[in-house]
Amino acid sequence: MIDREGRDRLALALRRYVVGRITSDDLENVETDWRDRGARAVHGMSYNLYSDDWGHYAVENHAIDPTTRREIVRWIVFLHSDQEYLWPEYRFDRVDWLSWFRPNEWLRLAGFRMRANSKISQLLEAGDGDVWPFLKKQDYIRALAAPRFLAGDSKALP
Repeated sequence: MIDREGRDRLALALRRYVVGRITSDDLENVETDWRDRGARAVHGMSYNLYSDDWGHYAVENHAIDPTTRREIVRWIVFLHSDQEYLWPEYRFDRVDWLSWFRPNEWLRLAGFRMRANSKISQLLEAGDGDVWPFLKKQDYIRALAAPRFLAGDSKALP
């Protein structure tokens, strides 16, 4: 199920948080339909962007690093797509999952953790972690090739 309005709200909030226009509390409070597994997963993953001890802007000491920004851009592309979330069910709001989906970090850290937790193993084996929340690289490439904004008949543009 795709909650278009909820995904749009979450995508906008992620963009605004990353550039320091809204607080972490504002991002956390974005509402989406619980039945949209993709929005729920991205929202859960976004909890790893900040400390929930206090609301703050993503500036100065809390600024988002360039590598994480690129990952967030991919999340936003996913939210703007009409693709269903096909990964196994998992709660990303409990651990620093950003490191899991960075190939170099996860290759270094995954060995012990994957053996320690079969749910994590199932998750990481389900798809291409480099393009999460897309399941496959082809899905990501397809979404990039057909952007929701500025798409359509180019003859209609002045």
